[in-house]
Amino acid sequence: MLACAILAMPLAFAATVNAAQPPAVESSDPALRVKAAYLYKFAGYVEWPPGVFATEDSPIVVGVIGDDDLEEILSRMIVGKTLNGRPLVTRRLEAKSSLQGLHMLIVGALDAPTLQAIGDAVRGKPVLVVSDAGQERMLDSMISFDLVDHHLRFNVALKPAATSGLKLRALMLTAARRVTQGDP
Repeated sequence: MLACAILAMPLAFAATVNAAQPPAVESSDPALRVKAAYLYKFAGYVEWPPGVFATEDSPIVVGVIGDDDLEEILSRMIVGKTLNGRPLVTRRLEAKSSLQGLHMLIVGALDAPTLQAIGDAVRGKPVLVVSDAGQERMLDSMISFDLVDHHLRFNVALKPAATSGLKLRALMLTAARRVTQGDP
């Protein structure tokens, strides 16, 4: 029952946020709006290690690479929002962009060499890596999205999160479709 309520949160959040958004966000792909709502919620269920943020009100920096539409929707969705007293900001990244200063990295469709390079760059760093299913092994993603029966679901891999010093709260794990103790 709790898992159902948690899974419904992004849908409810997306509906309320998008009601007040400009037409560009309203007319976008509904699946992207749901994914953006999940990403916003994920940030609230992660504990980063001490010292990751410069100050108590430093923003949570979310980098998005390989999915400009998702970055645009997410950036509009989080305007003026905070999580645990921290504002959220997005950065649209290119394949050669610096990944320095990120707290979350959302990876869209990219070629295998680029995925491998990104995985190598963030592996072991306190960055929550989120990808689509099929990319998680190259990236050591902590969270991967999967489409199941036309519904967006997510899987969680605990080992990469622990290796990176991140703690994922139980509510997130309860809502996940699958939680693996080892590598993704």
